[in-house]
Amino acid sequence: MITARFTLCALPSIVWEQDVQWGDQDIAIRSFVADALGIERRLGKGVNLDNERARYTLCCARLEAALKLPIHAPVSDPGAFRLALDAFRLPVCFLGQEYLDAVDLMLREVRARSMEMRLGATFFPPPMVEAHVAAFSSLASDMGLADHAEIQRRTTFFRLARQHACGVVELQDPYHFEEPLPAAAPQTAVEEAALLGSQAIEMDEGVFDNEGRNAAEILRERVENAVRLARQGRPGAVNFSNQPHNVITEVLNEFAYSESGKVEEPVYIQVIYTDGSQGKPLPLRCLPRREPVDSASLAHVQPLRAAMLSMRHLGMDHDVDMAWFRNREVSKARAFSETDEFCYSQTRKQLQQSRTQGDLTLFFYQTGLQPAVIGFYRALIDELLFRDSSLPSIAVIPHYYRGRRGYQQGRAWV
Repeated sequence: MITARFTLCALPSIVWEQDVQWGDQDIAIRSFVADALGIERRLGKGVNLDNERARYTLCCARLEAALKLPIHAPVSDPGAFRLALDAFRLPVCFLGQEYLDAVDLMLREVRARSMEMRLGATFFPPPMVEAHVAAFSSLASDMGLADHAEIQRRTTFFRLARQHACGVVELQDPYHFEEPLPAAAPQTAVEEAALLGSQAIEMDEGVFDNEGRNAAEILRERVENAVRLARQGRPGAVNFSNQPHNVITEVLNEFAYSESGKVEEPVYIQVIYTDGSQGKPLPLRCLPRREPVDSASLAHVQPLRAAMLSMRHLGMDHDVDMAWFRNREVSKARAFSETDEFCYSQTRKQLQQSRTQGDLTLFFYQTGLQPAVIGFYRALIDELLFRDSSLPSIAVIPHYYRGRRGYQQGRAWV
């Protein structure tokens, strides 16, 4: 059974003011909150809305990802709330589908008033809590929702947060499964072997041509030939249509890095699709190989988990923080090259925006839309080239679904 669930998480004021170690966990949300509040002010001016909304979504996703920690403590009364804080636990309470329905009614019926109180926002720093809970209680009373159990639970939790000088973050889980999923849960930290790219990757089984060669070997040969032709000044093209998405990703990882181990001028190969369209050239043999000592600093960054496409695999949505692309925007009827370009542009924009928000480790849960995969990794190569002059500040770890075996990590892009 699929339901909506919301987790209200209270955080003491010090967590909002500075990055701290709370018990045995590091909590770093201050920069995300500051950026998101700044974006809210700019959104109110109605300027550059698409870009600002994309940045806001990324800020909130990273804020929520930073708080999905194993130090939550469900509470229902003032005593338990205080005890949780004293034990360096974060007090939480859970709301269900009925809360979502009530908030939707508030937003539709009294839109201006609900927007003033930031109803629908996912975070409330301590100075905002008192005004918000007062306005929320008043609106619920005026709409006849004051006796609603979920509304009362939310109001009580916010009042407890106010009494203990806490702010509140709402962790949204729109696809909550009551039954356990067969897939293995994502890891809570990046394994060093995966981050440093030393893990052996198992390609799709049973994908062979007439000579019995597997898909990875065939694609590797085609990319290698295209690189050779491009170095000779001749057109070298590869058709990536109908290739398994994990094979595309792993083969591209092999060829994206330079043979010298240092930054090199890219060798551009042509990208073609079976519909006859042609994507932008793909830069290869250009990225520097990172030494383990350089990459180790990213091993402790709280990962942001992103499904490649929204609404494709609902079972995955339970465990991710966001969707990198919106399905309705990517799956429009158009040439494959146009989908490729759209995904490239969106990824470039989001990766550029992430530069101001600290180090990023992205767990990327892929699906099999080849133009989206190509567009994403073309943009990632460009971003890694841009960041080549400093220590690693970004790592992308692809994840591939393996049925009952859960998700398998691919080679890291660092």
